[in-house]
Amino acid sequence: MRDSASRTALVTGASRGIGRAIAAALAARGWDVIGTCRDPKRLPDPDRVEGVRYLALDLGRPESVEALLGAVPAVDLLVNNAGESPIGPAEEHPVQKARESFQVNFFGPMRLTQALVAGMRDRRSGLIVFVGSVRSEAPSPFSSIYSAAKAAVRSFAQSLRMEVAEYGVRVAVVAPWHIRTTLPQEMLVREGSPYADALRRVKANRDRSIAAAPGTRLVVDRVMAMLSDPRPPAVTVIGRPVFTFLMRHLPAGIVERFSARVVGLRPT
Repeated sequence: MRDSASRTALVTGASRGIGRAIAAALAARGWDVIGTCRDPKRLPDPDRVEGVRYLALDLGRPESVEALLGAVPAVDLLVNNAGESPIGPAEEHPVQKARESFQVNFFGPMRLTQALVAGMRDRRSGLIVFVGSVRSEAPSPFSSIYSAAKAAVRSFAQSLRMEVAEYGVRVAVVAPWHIRTTLPQEMLVREGSPYADALRRVKANRDRSIAAAPGTRLVVDRVMAMLSDPRPPAVTVIGRPVFTFLMRHLPAGIVERFSARVVGLRPT
């Protein structure tokens, strides 16, 4: 990569949470940082990071993605962070809502990556980081669509990583467990749903876990380390190393029953 004074980063979802923290860390290192949010004009001054230039991006609208691509220069680092996390029973999830969620969590980041990786390939240098989720690896009730989208991101990233490696472009996924942040969570459940009580228990457990979770520093430190790593791991699970080890090595049935207990479901 070029020296920090001449390097440009694009960080999506940079108005809060993980994206804002990554943008701030890059700006502090002297990067030229472009951060996105849905409406920069409405972003309060306290939420702005000094040294970050904000541009509009609504990943749910393909035309917004194309407009952003027309406004950004070539970048040395792309952090696909922005997303949403709908929760609700798989049986009841509206198909149109699922399509909209995949546009935000998968197709939007995919399109940004396709457009910006070409310049990296030509320059034989660059880093693309996808902020994924451990839910792409572990069973997570009432997060079927979010988990599926993040699993798609992971597969896309791992394939891309192999394709562009010979051109000096690095691709990596960071997959956090719970991080104390404000990822939008739309609750989708029908009135009188037989799943309502279980969903409320799972959401209450999840809310408590998020409130007690580490802050964004864990993710920021991992991304910053990747800047100088010539071959970062394809997927880095962040947090809960013991749980991660057990999840990857125990039989799937045991992991499923354990996950059910953790989130407040009755294990089968």
